[in-house]
Amino acid sequence: MNRQQLKGESHQILSQHFGFFFMLFIPYFILRWIASFTSSRSVILEPNYNYPFSYDYHALTASYIFIFIAVLFTLSAFFNLLDVWRNQSDFENGFGKSFNILNSQRVFWGSIGIMIVTFILVFLWSCLLFIPGIIKSFSYSQAIYIYRDAAKNGKPIGIMDAITKSRKLMDGYKVDYFVLQLSFIGWWLLSFITLGLAAIYVTPYYYLTMSNYYIKLLNK
Repeated sequence: MNRQQLKGESHQILSQHFGFFFMLFIPYFILRWIASFTSSRSVILEPNYNYPFSYDYHALTASYIFIFIAVLFTLSAFFNLLDVWRNQSDFENGFGKSFNILNSQRVFWGSIGIMIVTFILVFLWSCLLFIPGIIKSFSYSQAIYIYRDAAKNGKPIGIMDAITKSRKLMDGYKVDYFVLQLSFIGWWLLSFITLGLAAIYVTPYYYLTMSNYYIKLLNK
């Protein structure tokens, strides 16, 4: 898998249609900002030196809910990116298309189910050793996209079937996937330094690259 080609193609299409991708990720950006703000409000400073701070668990819970909803919007955006790469979608109405995950109950609930099941599986592997947990997270990384593609093509599959197909698809490519993830560390650091401002560009760039990776992996 040519990492530079993947990122170069993603950079090119992002530069040409930045406005569309910005609007596609707007709900995600808003929800992440709300989650960060709510999380910051969950820490309460106390005058007691033995216990300098406490937590507002209602605010903390709310921040986790906002993060979870934001993840759903990233999935919706990712599904749209797949359609863009396949010339099955245009570059109009990015904000409206960010809600496309709600168009199919099967895909919506199936995506949530896969996130829960893969989280449990990775957690159980991590209980053995940390490294096996990371490896398994790579193995299951394409399951949601496989599940969505199968549903869209009129040949729906089960959650465990999607996870199994992902594991087989990633066989021999986990190192490539890991290196591709590492190649974005500098970009995420830039986002941190700019207090999230650079994320407006980095986020769609990252997901365009990952969706491009998935499509090329399928064609191997």
